[in-house]
Amino acid sequence: MRWIALTALAWLLSGAAALAQPDTSKPNAPKKAPKTPTALPSPTAEPENGQTYLPPAPREQAGPSEADVGPILKHFARASATDDIEETQNADNASLAMHEKVALDKRISVPKIHDVQNDGPNSRGENHALAYEIDYLNWGAVTNEQLLARRGHYFTITWKNGGPKSDFTARFEYREVKSKEIVRTLMQPAQAVSGATRSYFAVVDKAYQAYGPVVSWRFTILKGDTVVAEAKSFIW
Repeated sequence: MRWIALTALAWLLSGAAALAQPDTSKPNAPKKAPKTPTALPSPTAEPENGQTYLPPAPREQAGPSEADVGPILKHFARASATDDIEETQNADNASLAMHEKVALDKRISVPKIHDVQNDGPNSRGENHALAYEIDYLNWGAVTNEQLLARRGHYFTITWKNGGPKSDFTARFEYREVKSKEIVRTLMQPAQAVSGATRSYFAVVDKAYQAYGPVVSWRFTILKGDTVVAEAKSFIW
């Protein structure tokens, strides 16, 4: 029995010694690097080719877009572009006079004409109410192009239909400082008018820069092809 116990003990000791010895079968095997889940890719240099970056695409239009004019001007019938003054001039001005039907309706009146001239920072003045109007017209303008697109002469005309509800056309005729006797016209439809309403007209952007502010005007309300009410400046 003692011999068997000694034999078993020797066998256990030899097995433990074998397990403790290092594995020398692959002495030159490289060690594996531990995995790093947050490792970044190796940096790469930018290409040296100068044509890799394309030049900016040219703008499709030279003037301001509809978005540049801002939310306020969208309510106005606007004159913003220049025209050919030579084509508007005629030696026989009498032949250009408008002959139209006039039947003034006392139930339709024009109680208020309000105009404001937005001519840049100097037009604000010291009047707080006027400064507010200029800021209101320029609201949202950031670039110089957007500010220039909103410079001009604005007219807000309040008129009233005391008769039955009906459709009308508001017409604004005007002369400017630099174009002298040339008369230009803006139109704005007014549908289903009953009671007080407003019409909005503006001479802005390139038209304003080329010909200047409005110096005389006439506002007429047409029902069909007949003038039913009008208001005009003193020197019209």
